[in-house]
Amino acid sequence: MEFEFNPAAAALRVTLRGRLTFAENPRFRQVLSHIGSRKAKRVVIDLAHVDFIDSAGLGMLMHARDAARRHDGIVTLDAARGQVDRMLGLARLHDVFRG
Repeated sequence: MEFEFNPAAAALRVTLRGRLTFAENPRFRQVLSHIGSRKAKRVVIDLAHVDFIDSAGLGMLMHARDAARRHDGIVTLDAARGQVDRMLGLARLHDVFRG
């Protein structure tokens, strides 16, 4: 998994690339650390370039959401497609991440 940050006036946009799986947990922790250091109240996670997600990846997204909520923040997801969108639907997470 690769990632990049694009701070904007309204939100911190985090673009993920590749796979979001259990093996990527250490890298995702880097993402969470960076988000926390920015103290962003609104974070948009762009999933357009994520081609695969497993249950651990879904859990990582939930962890990001929960961490943001502890600091009165919000995390939304953008541009999920293919298998990633189907997994979000199966887990009924679309509504959880609506901003």
